[in-house]
Amino acid sequence: MKYLPTILVCTLVLILSVINTGILPKTDVPSADKIVHTIMYFATTMILMLNQTSYLREQITKRQLYFAFLFSVGFGTLMEVIQHFLPWRSGSVYDFIANTLGVVLAIVVILFITYFKYPP
Repeated sequence: MKYLPTILVCTLVLILSVINTGILPKTDVPSADKIVHTIMYFATTMILMLNQTSYLREQITKRQLYFAFLFSVGFGTLMEVIQHFLPWRSGSVYDFIANTLGVVLAIVVILFITYFKYPP
């Protein structure tokens, strides 16, 4: 199953997005929550794009990039909407921005790697 890694990562992000985080230890790191959001959506997008290209054995197409962007941003948006309706969570525009930043960073990294692997 080609997309099993993507499904597993999305499932993990879903679980982390809906659990009660009140039981987790607090941290003194400023904006730690936003850093976690960026990392989660960076990972989600990277895994999806790696699945699409058979782990970069194929050059990524514009269609695959658009799909990865739209899927990951859409998934992040859905998670924020779901959190809005959970009494122990809250959806946030800033979380959405952090999610989208992770998606964009992943796309930039993939483009950078493929630029050197498949020169124009």
